[in-house]
Amino acid sequence: MPRMTAARAAVEILRREGITNLFDLPGAAINPFYNAVRAQDELKHVLARHVEGASHMAEGYTRAKAGNIGVCVGTSGPVGTDMITGLYSASADSIPILPAPTVSGLRD
Repeated sequence: MPRMTAARAAVEILRREGITNLFDLPGAAINPFYNAVRAQDELKHVLARHVEGASHMAEGYTRAKAGNIGVCVGTSGPVGTDMITGLYSASADSIPILPAPTVSGLRD
């Protein structure tokens, strides 16, 4: 059985679930995840200027068209609190988005 890194597995799961766009502000702790994203050509990375903006972008993407699921990704640090406004806004209106606030455990 071929070996797969955790980062590659995370990308495969997102891809197989029909995710097409990732909204985020990358950081050093999640570089293995972004290496796995770059290694394939289906997931599109949309760069935000702030993690809070990424969560609002993911919410807007979900609202824009039925069937869209926005994914906001963040690195280690205060990401959980930075995403909270966008996540609360989506939750208050029953808008599904997938937050991935700390995926720093995904090593090559």
